[in-house]
This record gives sequence, structure tokens and C-alpha cells, in this order.
Amino acid sequence: MKTKEELKLYFENGDIPKQEDFWEWQDAYWHKGEKLNNTSLDLPVYTEFAYSPTDSTEIIGTDNIIVFPEGIKTVGGFIFSVSVPRISKIIFPKSLERIKARAFNSQYLKGSITIPGSCKTIETFAFASGNARISKLILEEGVETIESSAFQLSTSNDLTALYIPDSVSSVGENAFAIPSLKNVSAPTGLDLSKAGIPSTATITYR
Repeated sequence: MKTKEELKLYFENGDIPKQEDFWEWQDAYWHKGEKLNNTSLDLPVYTEFAYSPTDSTEIIGTDNIIVFPEGIKTVGGFIFSVSVPRISKIIFPKSLERIKARAFNSQYLKGSITIPGSCKTIETFAFASGNARISKLILEEGVETIESSAFQLSTSNDLTALYIPDSVSSVGENAFAIPSLKNVSAPTGLDLSKAGIPSTATITYR
């Protein structure tokens, strides 16, 4: 694969590029319709503006959106808090099986987040944050273990409802320490006594 500088030489003033030159130039880039495999890019990241939480007309910086490619089974630990300073949104693949401890600890996630049913385990402090503003948490059927403080979200004030699927068999201490919760739906027999759900919330067992 030729470098960008080498490709530019085909298109200098006065040059007459051949068909093969155009093809080589096109093959050097990804098309938006192409599916990327897990060896194509280490970390697909897209950037958006970050707005002040108190003034929607003030831009305070940039946030990052991460899209994990299909084929990824495990999202590793503390690396994302270091390599990508501010993460606002994550899209997980259907192949995901585990989210490791502190993977997105202290991040700036906002809006809706979906954990696919293929993900069996969410480890301790995976999403714990005093910066996040998550408004909807979707745990798909298939998730089994949610470890301690996995979703300890002190600033997600719009997150008022939570549905825990029937597949969940273990919930760790303070796994759902979300002060804004008002309604929780959970499978009968699931022990939530130490899950950190506020005492003012209504827990309905199905």
C-alpha cells in the first residue's frame, strides 16, 4: 500500500493518471458502506462538540464517540480513560462477551447506552462515573453478571427507570447505585438488597 505522499505524485499538475492510479488511490481509503473487521482499526473514534452542562450555547471542548467493530469479544480495562480523555457515546458489537473492570470509569457518557445480550459479564466499576449523564440504560436479554459498582452513576439525573432482564443472575454491591432511579423491574428471586438502588425507588419483581 502506497503512502499518501506517493499517491499525490500521480495527480500533480500536468500529469495524466492511468486507470490503475485511480484504483490504487480509491483502495487506500475505507468506504462508509464497508464493514471493518477487528484488525482494520485499533479504535474507531469520532469527535463531537462537548457542551456546558449548564449552558447549551457554550462549547467547552470535544467528546469522542467509539464504535467497536464486530468480532470484538472483550473490552479491556483502564486503557480508555487514558487513551481517549473524554468519551460521550459507545456502540458495542453483537459479538461482545465481557466488559472488564474500570473500562469506562469516570467517563462522560451521555444519552442512551445499550449492553448487548451477548455480553455475559460486566466487571466492577466498568461504567462508574461522577461525570456521566446517561438517560437510558438498556440491558439486553443474555446479560448474566453485573459486578460491584458497575453502574455507580451519581450524576445521571435523567436515568429514572431500569429494566433488569431475566437472564441476570448476579448483581454486586452498589452495582446500580444511581440516586435518580425511581422504578426498577427485576426478575423474581434476584437479590438486589445490596445493589445500591435508592430506598425511594419502587422495585417490581416479575
